[in-house]
Amino acid sequence: MSRWNLAYKGVEVLSPEEWNRVVDALEDLDKRVKCGLAKFNGDGSTTTFNIPHGLGAAPASAVVQKAAPDLPDVDYILADDTNITVIFKTPPPSGTENVRLYWAAFKW
Repeated sequence: MSRWNLAYKGVEVLSPEEWNRVVDALEDLDKRVKCGLAKFNGDGSTTTFNIPHGLGAAPASAVVQKAAPDLPDVDYILADDTNITVIFKTPPPSGTENVRLYWAAFKW
């Protein structure tokens, strides 16, 4: 049984109360998980980029993955109540929307 009082039912039809619990669970999940693709313009000197995560609180966990082929390695990431901060080891090259990062933030 889940925390929303749901259990696997196979192919049985859900009752209206069960559907309401499913909707509640999805709404709760939507408040706890945010993700996306962040795009920035590289300038050849900036190593720090901030991604607003929209959780309203510091995430319990955050992940970032490079989504462009010519980006330098990420040194580390930080997360606070507002942003995921990505710090590259060396500056990404100059370009329009050439710094692309997949990100996800999770709040428990």
